[in-house]
Amino acid sequence: MTTEQTKKYNELLAKYEQRHDLTPGQLHLIYTLACVIIEEHTLQTYCDEHGTCYQVRGKSGDTYSRMRPEWQQLKEARHRKQIIITRLENWIGEGRPVADDNAEYFS
Repeated sequence: MTTEQTKKYNELLAKYEQRHDLTPGQLHLIYTLACVIIEEHTLQTYCDEHGTCYQVRGKSGDTYSRMRPEWQQLKEARHRKQIIITRLENWIGEGRPVADDNAEYFS
């Protein structure tokens, strides 16, 4: 875990511990969430600097736009973050049952 990830983990941990006693599984989800948040930030910074697409020239001489792999990774990181936050809020939240479309991943 990098220094930045550790800082984010400690920040998230402090916030969630104020609301609930955490289980080992919840601690692991918070750890993963911290890593995903830092990954998202890193990828967003890259896409901000370089754009979401790049140009390539085909064999015929035509120019094509291609999606950067970092953009796809950013979309996937955001999806993972959303799933983790939903699960944590369902477990640690105010006890209100919420429809969990991602139960298949965490059951």
